Amino acid sequence: MNYMTKIFAGGVLGILVASTHAAADDFECSSDSLMKQVSKQTQQIDSYISSSDDPQQTQQALTSMARGLRENGQVSDHDGEMKKLASGADFKPSQSFCNDMQTTISAIQSYMESHPH
Repeated sequence: MNYMTKIFAGGVLGILVASTHAAADDFECSSDSLMKQVSKQTQQIDSYISSSDDPQQTQQALTSMARGLRENGQVSDHDGEMKKLASGADFKPSQSFCNDMQTTISAIQSYMESHPH
């Protein structure tokens, strides 16, 4: 979770995991579900970065891509909810937060699939 903490602290919406094939209906909007996906994504991202020839550059590219989602208006800034999620708190996330998490999840997964090492 240390890697995720760095991403959260950097103001990036987050690099999370799920299949790009997951339908919005299949995405449970709960802190528990989001934390499970964060844990799974963290493992995938760590593996993706560590298999890179230049792990630092790969991490920067992923972070930049995720930040771009917010800067381009594809997702909103949910700093308060992101901090709650990062802390492990049990809370009821807003539907907007869950929708934006799903958008981010899909974008990150697609990026990793389209940029293999």
